[in-house]
This record gives sequence, C-alpha cells and structure tokens, in this order.
Amino acid sequence: MAKKARQKGLGLLERLLNLFTPSDAEAQKARFLKNINKELGKTKVKFYKYSSGEALPQLAKFFFDVYKVIGPAQLVFKNTVNPNAFKHMVIDYHLSDIQKDLAESLEEESIFERAKNMPVKELAAQVKSELAAYLNGFDVEKITKIDMIYTKLSLLIAFCTFDYYFLLKKFDSGMQEQNFSYVPHFEMIRAEYILEDLKDFTTVAWALPLEEDWSDVFAILKEYRNVEPIPINTWNKLLNLLRKYRDKAVFEMTIQLISKDPGYQTVITEHHEHIIDDQLDKMRKTVDTTLQKIQADRKNSKIDEIVHSIFGSNSVIKLKNYSEEGNKAFEKRNLSGYMYCAPMDYLKSFLLDYVKRYIREFADLVLVRGQWVSAALSSPMSDAYHQLLAVSNQIMDFDNSLSDEQELGTKVKTYLVRAERDPEAKNILKSLTKDINEKAYNMLSIATRDLIVIGKNTKNLLEDIERKEPELIINWTELTHFAEQPIKEMGVDIYKKIYLFVNLMKCFLSNEG
Repeated sequence: MAKKARQKGLGLLERLLNLFTPSDAEAQKARFLKNINKELGKTKVKFYKYSSGEALPQLAKFFFDVYKVIGPAQLVFKNTVNPNAFKHMVIDYHLSDIQKDLAESLEEESIFERAKNMPVKELAAQVKSELAAYLNGFDVEKITKIDMIYTKLSLLIAFCTFDYYFLLKKFDSGMQEQNFSYVPHFEMIRAEYILEDLKDFTTVAWALPLEEDWSDVFAILKEYRNVEPIPINTWNKLLNLLRKYRDKAVFEMTIQLISKDPGYQTVITEHHEHIIDDQLDKMRKTVDTTLQKIQADRKNSKIDEIVHSIFGSNSVIKLKNYSEEGNKAFEKRNLSGYMYCAPMDYLKSFLLDYVKRYIREFADLVLVRGQWVSAALSSPMSDAYHQLLAVSNQIMDFDNSLSDEQELGTKVKTYLVRAERDPEAKNILKSLTKDINEKAYNMLSIATRDLIVIGKNTKNLLEDIERKEPELIINWTELTHFAEQPIKEMGVDIYKKIYLFVNLMKCFLSNEG
C-alpha cells in the first residue's frame, strides 16, 4: 500500500509539472526543491548543503557510527562460507530435543552406519518412520515463527553487509576497512558521488522492521556463533535513530535535492522468507537418495558376488556394439542409451561357457538317451533347452545389427550426430533405443524363463534318480554308463549354476534390490 501511495504521489507531481511550459516547469520544480530544502532544514539534520550541492562530514560521521556498530556482525556474515548455514541455525534453534535427535539419526552418515547391520527394507521402514516423526514436529505456528525470524535475519545481513567502507572512503581516502580505532578526517564532497550509495542504503535500511523486537535474532546468533556481534542495547539505539530519520524522510529529501528529483521516493518491496518447505524437501531428498545409494550398493555387491560365483576369475565376454563403450556417445548428448549391457554380456558368456558345454552334455544325456515315461514329461525341458540355444544366436545377430555396416547401426550413428542440433532427430533416436532395449529385455526374459524351466526339471530329475521306482526316466542305470561323471553330481552343479544365474538376471529385470 505504501509503495502504491508513493507511486500515486509521484504521478500527481509529474501531472502538475506537465501543466506548465518547459521553462515554467523548471521554475516550479525549483520551487518544489526549495521547499524540500526548507523541510529538511526543519529536521535539524545537517547532511547536505543545498547551495553548493555538497555532502557534509556529518553525513559521513553518521555512516561511520553505523559502521562501528555493525562491523563485528559484518565479519560474521561475510566469513560464513555456506549461506544456508543461517537457515539451519534458525531451524535448529526451534527444534525440540526429540527433533534434534531425529535430525541427527537422519543424516546420511548415520543412515549408512545403520545399513551395515540392517536389511534394506527394515532400514527404509525405520528411517521413513523417523522422517515422518521429525516432519510432524513442525506445526503452523512453529513454521510461521521460523520464517519470520529468518526474514528478519536476512534483512539484518543485507543491512550489515552494505558496503559502508566504500562509501566512507569517498569522504576520507585514508579510511581503513574494519579499523575502528582510526580517527577519520571527513571532508565535504560533491553529493552526486554518493547519490547511488544513499539510494542503496535507504533500500536496505527501511526494509528492516524497525519497530519490532530483535532479541530472538541476536539470541540465535549468540548461541550458534558464541559471540554477540551487536549488543542488543546498541542495536536498539541504532534502530531508534533509523526510525527517526525514516519518519522524518531525511534521506528521501536529501536524495531528492541531490538528484533534483522532487518526486523521488524509496521503493521498499515487502520481504518474506519461506525456508521450512525448502529445507524439509532437502531432508526428504537426502533420505531418499541415501536409501537409494544403499540399495544400489547392496545390489551391486550382490551382483559382484553372484558373478564371481558363476564365472570365477574369468573375464566375461562382452558384446561389441550393444555396450557401455557405445553408451558414451549417448551420454555426451545427455541421452539414455543401451540399458541392459551388463546382463546381456553375462547372458552371452553363460550361454557360451556353460549352457553349450555342461548343460548341453546333461541335456544330451537325459533328453536324447533317456527313456521318459512319456514324451509329454520331457517336452517342457526339451523346448526350453532348444529355445535357449536359439537365444544365443539371436544375441549375436542383435549385436551385429548395431554395427556401423548394418542398417540399424547406421541409423543410430546418423541420428546421434544430428541429435545435438535437431530435436526431431533426438526424438527418433529415443524411439530407436527404446525398441533396441525392448529386444534386449525380451531376450533376457525368455532366456531366464527357459533356465527356470530347465532348473526345475533338473531338480525333478535329481529326485527321480533317487527313487526305487523312477517316475520320469526309467533307464537311469543305463545312462550312468554314458556319463563321464556321476549324473547326480552333474545335475546338482547345473541346478546350482542355473539358480545363481537366474538370481543374477532378476537383479536387472526386476525393481527389487
């Protein structure tokens, strides 16, 4: 409302001046300025000499006195590297003891420490319960109070970090920053040299809630900085002086005279900080990110352990084109590329190193030489085995299709080059990679299902071989003569390997950690 009133008054003055001819308008403006000077004289504050257009040493002394009061606080504020430190300071001051304990337990380091001895699901449930309890400790009254106090603190910081030294040095070139034992020798100077400084000062000074109690702000600073940057009594005296100058419009009239603009008014925008929502969102994100990291670490550790159990120290055979190396071109353009590189590498290696050797040997033995009670009993295992062998060839064809010599690979390469400057090319590339990833996912899913079928049937055969009267294969005794090692030993090893590999695939094909 005050801002609108000032703007309305300014508009009225302009309309009045526009009623006159240019020469009359100048004369009228001069009369306005002369009256402003008279009003300024009535305040008994001698900051400016209208006849010579000079700023007086008394004005410099006022700023030097302010500088001495806020100097220690200026150092505190300027030397605080993290600007969010003051937000945390105000919030922490208003936390209950229970909330303080919860906040500590919700820190990243604390969550990671607990993760060493807890399952991820149990930890996540516990942490989310603690987060809910912490958030519930903020009611409307507490949030309003925190926002109000931080608003005052931010206005105090703006007032204290105003560049008083730069302004004072214009009055005395020998001024030394933060040296309050220095005895200044202020001289009169051309007032236009400090016009913008005065405007900036009134903007930060009048934004202060000069009538309010500031004891809570200084209590927080004292508790968390272990210093009293400004004694509260000294601050209250300064507020009284500022309020007096504001109410008498001392600085506005001075600026009007210096700028020869009788309509000038300091425009103050109401300042309201809202910090709680932002800080609580950050805490939620920290908790979620930490839990995700722990889950990812557990998953990667589980994957590493399974991979070592399956492949030992042998290196995994990697695809040439559907690869992490190929993903680098996508990353440069901030695009998601090939999603299933690692599991496709594992599947290719498992099919070549294990399925085509050990499982094939077992399959030839039980499916070819074995006499099943009925063909229907052997069909599921037989179908799964032959489909699994087909996937091996499909993987090779799939990877080759992404080479630079093939149509699909050429398309991907072409659109990758164009994607940086052509949004349509980027969209086409996203569609291509989506289809490519779906093909990879389908091969992984089919192979995993086939392995599950083979694994279950292998388990059934291991049970059947122990029966006095087999229910699946009736010539176990004969088969032992064709096996290079005990059939049961061979079956147990295959079942274990399949079990491990299926679990490895589940790490990539499901959202469970």
